[in-house]
Amino acid sequence: MPYTRSLSVALQVAPEVAPLLQTEFEYAETEWQERLNNAVQAAVDALTNAEPLARPYELALYLTTDAEIRALNRDYRGVDAPTDVLSFGYADVALTPSPSPTLWARGECVPPRPLAGEGDTGGEGNPDLPPLGDLVISVETARRQAPLNGHDLLTEVLMLALHGTLHLMGYDDSTDAARAAMNGRAVSVLRTLGYPAREEWHSRYEKI
Repeated sequence: MPYTRSLSVALQVAPEVAPLLQTEFEYAETEWQERLNNAVQAAVDALTNAEPLARPYELALYLTTDAEIRALNRDYRGVDAPTDVLSFGYADVALTPSPSPTLWARGECVPPRPLAGEGDTGGEGNPDLPPLGDLVISVETARRQAPLNGHDLLTEVLMLALHGTLHLMGYDDSTDAARAAMNGRAVSVLRTLGYPAREEWHSRYEKI
């Protein structure tokens, strides 16, 4: 049976954080973004192979600064502080059955513009696929948070990407049990791919 990818990742990177990512990941200048996109895509593939979506979608992932994610966090959540990851879903997406999706994760809060602006590095995505949603990750917060979770930066970014994707798929982490289930799914995927993900993972941005 031919393989059908149910979630295609379109990665874009704010130019302010591109040098940090290239240095931290030790990727060659001409290939670092392709390799990073492939790493995220492999993690998302492993996740959605086990829990396929109803149809193929595209996931837009934007890696940016504390300042930009702080502005989004303030505008859409009323929290004037940076965070590690934000999920913006779309209300017309048919989600897989999952525990108690929240209003925020289900996508009633949709960003008013494309998350990547002029000058951002990255592709334009696949216009033939409907969007599942947008993820925004602060690379600066992820870099500070990674050692607190026992991760290198790549593992932390992948963990955040999977965490946000699970929200877009309808998962909720408002209780300890639900959060443990989300973390367990993400950790299982990353360990299968050889990343040293730890189950005791937390958003620790509020402490750094």
